[in-house]
Amino acid sequence: MTSVYFLDYYYDLITYLDSRRQRTVLAQQDIENRCVNDVQANAEWNKFCASEREILRSRRTRLRLSSFQILLQIGQGGYGQVFLVRKRDGGCEKEYMALKKMNKRALKKMGEVQHVLTERDILTRANSEWLVKLFYAFQDMENVYLAMEFVPGGDVRTLLNNSGVLREEHARFYVAEMATAVAELHRLGFIHRDLKPENFLIDATGHLKLTDFGLSRGTLSDECVAHLRARLEKVKETPYIYQSLADRRNLYQSVKRTVEMRCFSQVGSPDYMAPEVLTKSGSGYGLSADYWSLGTILFECLCGFPPFTAANTDGIWVNVYHWERVLERPVYTGEDEEFNLSDCAWDLVTKLITHPQNRIAGLSRLQAHPFFQDYPFHQLRSPSVVPPFVPHLSSAIDTSYFDDFSNPNDMKMYQEVKERQAKLEKKLEEGRKTGGGGTGGAMGILKRLGSVGGTGSPVLQHKGKDEEGLRAAFVGFTYKHK
Repeated sequence: MTSVYFLDYYYDLITYLDSRRQRTVLAQQDIENRCVNDVQANAEWNKFCASEREILRSRRTRLRLSSFQILLQIGQGGYGQVFLVRKRDGGCEKEYMALKKMNKRALKKMGEVQHVLTERDILTRANSEWLVKLFYAFQDMENVYLAMEFVPGGDVRTLLNNSGVLREEHARFYVAEMATAVAELHRLGFIHRDLKPENFLIDATGHLKLTDFGLSRGTLSDECVAHLRARLEKVKETPYIYQSLADRRNLYQSVKRTVEMRCFSQVGSPDYMAPEVLTKSGSGYGLSADYWSLGTILFECLCGFPPFTAANTDGIWVNVYHWERVLERPVYTGEDEEFNLSDCAWDLVTKLITHPQNRIAGLSRLQAHPFFQDYPFHQLRSPSVVPPFVPHLSSAIDTSYFDDFSNPNDMKMYQEVKERQAKLEKKLEEGRKTGGGGTGGAMGILKRLGSVGGTGSPVLQHKGKDEEGLRAAFVGFTYKHK
């Protein structure tokens, strides 16, 4: 346990010293270039030293959950919750954040540790207006926390649910911004692999930001691969039954999959995941897998439902496996004729939802497609480009575009997640009882010492190894934005 503590400590210290050295070199160069005399140079140097002292002072303050004021819950997942919080020592609006809280033991038991570390690594490396920013990462004995930028406009899933079908010019805007965000992630050397409307958040100005990078590592965990392959083998043995586009559209609109599909995020989203991610090893597919996902989202924007939708997840897997037989161009008549896709739009869909060797892959190739002819990719966030939807916000902490976790009707959508979480917590509690992870805190330690007769007991030794293993799994997790 001691060795793991010092490893974590020195990892953080060396990272800080290296970043301080880089800041010092840049500051010295800047002073040499800008200052014309010694008085001005000394003044600038003193200002730099003061900022470094402030950074050092903030490092000495250890972050913990009590450093944040929890305002309300805005998200729920299988391993924890997301809260809108305010940093207690902050006095300005930028100190409002979205705090993701995840249980360490649950993450380890479900093989999700690497996914959390991946998300943390990407967020610390990202410095882009297209990717959600990370302010802090910290941990305690039970949980890990990611304090991120609060993006108040909800997500594209909510937008699509409310809009039904988007006009082509609106779909063009959103897919252009999605592709730009994905290109930023690719520039960092990562494939997202789990793109879906829920992963694109809408900021206060109506522009998009990409989030949820848990599956972006080069290879899936063994647990995830086993799960996906098992579903794939089951699909291979399931006969394909044709359903017309109208049937699938009506099914999607009637069900909206508000429970099962909203909760299905453990190992990827079958509606949007490229087939090669399931059928090949980590080195068997590349960046183009994300462009398949963009194609399925484009289809949904223009048609009102995902191209491979079905009544349940097994049906979706079947449709994705037989994608060449399932993918069809919608044809509308009568009063719905205005929703027919243009030839240009359908051509782009079929150049994204296709075999990897034929697929458009890369932002420059996407920009060159006629669907985006003369589209201002280089100035998407300029005032001249007005988003189709700009959220109406009453304050910096307006959460009206998120589910209301105090509303029983909204909570029905999370019933399955809560049931899974309850089962997982029961298993973890059983593990604590049999493996020594019982009551925490000083009183808990005293109770165990009194009942088992000293620190040499097998129960306490097992607990020590368990806690050391949990801490070792998250070495280097702590982060503070510069």
